[in-house]
Amino acid sequence: MRYYEDIEIGQQTKTREYHVSKEELIAFAKEWDPQPFHIDEEAAKHWPTGLIGTSVHSYAIINKLFAEIAAQGDDPIAMVAGLGIDEWRTPNPLRPGDTVHAVGFVEAKRESSSKPNLGILTSVSQLVNQNGDIILTYKSNGLVMKRPQT
Repeated sequence: MRYYEDIEIGQQTKTREYHVSKEELIAFAKEWDPQPFHIDEEAAKHWPTGLIGTSVHSYAIINKLFAEIAAQGDDPIAMVAGLGIDEWRTPNPLRPGDTVHAVGFVEAKRESSSKPNLGILTSVSQLVNQNGDIILTYKSNGLVMKRPQT
């Protein structure tokens, strides 16, 4: 288990790649954001963006990729809870056929002022496509356990 004291600022994590098929992109959007430019290839031809994925889909993918690492890791972070997401940006759309991966790094850390056994990490997460374009970027704060006192 990696505790607050073990986490270094700048520490980076990179996930495996994930391929987004046109069928997956459309199916996800039909369920969660059924707008024409997300679900209808012909209708999307009349939109400036063409057929694109939803930002919620981008978030679902980045969450899945980081969760896989946490679940499979031999040395997971002692995360207690997420505290929120800030600076959410989608500078480029998710497109059918994209192969993406996630990159995250710890930007800052501080001890909790109200819970002396916990610390707070601020992390930056990015979903990046095969061309190096950022699809989604955001900052998040998480509550992490400090090493137990023995």
